[in-house]
Amino acid sequence: MDAMGSCLTNKYSEGYPGARYYGGNEFIDKIENLCRDRALQVYGLDPEKWRANVQAYSGSPANLAVYTGLLEPGEGLMGLDLTQGGHLTHGFYTEKKKVSASSKYFKSLQYKVDLKTGIIDYDALEEAAMEFKPKLIIAGYSAYPRDLDYKRFRDICDKVGAYLHADMAHLSGLIAAKAMNDPFEYADVVTSTTHKSLRGPRSGMIFSRTEIADIIDFAVFPMCQGGPHNT
Repeated sequence: MDAMGSCLTNKYSEGYPGARYYGGNEFIDKIENLCRDRALQVYGLDPEKWRANVQAYSGSPANLAVYTGLLEPGEGLMGLDLTQGGHLTHGFYTEKKKVSASSKYFKSLQYKVDLKTGIIDYDALEEAAMEFKPKLIIAGYSAYPRDLDYKRFRDICDKVGAYLHADMAHLSGLIAAKAMNDPFEYADVVTSTTHKSLRGPRSGMIFSRTEIADIIDFAVFPMCQGGPHNT
């Protein structure tokens, strides 16, 4: 609680470590670099292959930054239907309204579960993806009581030339503990909150493979956000 209430909370630090737009960020730089290093370490990631961005305000802004960086307006994405366990930011829309910004600014198609088993219908997902040709497919959910077959998602993405985005916000603590399947073996980019099963302060993180990391960093700042919320 003392750390959360420190003067760092009100310190502007637009930019990234070593390249800030305000003075007096020596200690913020050290803290952010330490946070990025620890984020990689907790998932056992090789810093030569992965980079962590820890500036996202929460999970929804993290997802929007991924879409903004990797997609052009109007390009296609696919996510699990909200009514069947998906998340609002995974392209949710209804017949009457585009509910999420991810469906307003991008062309969205929702995949679904098999209503008999309650499990994602991967065959139907693949068939739909082959026809829809999305630029990005999201593997993640907020209310689906199963693990995910990330290898199957990867195979589908490879067939249609799509990025694989794993949203592990609700699972990240269990994945860190190796109690659930690891998305990092197959995904291009992984997003998470820090305040659900990781039990930290309210924030978001984006893990991206190094070949797209600069794109993701630029999408977070300056495209989608100003300075991070230092805590």
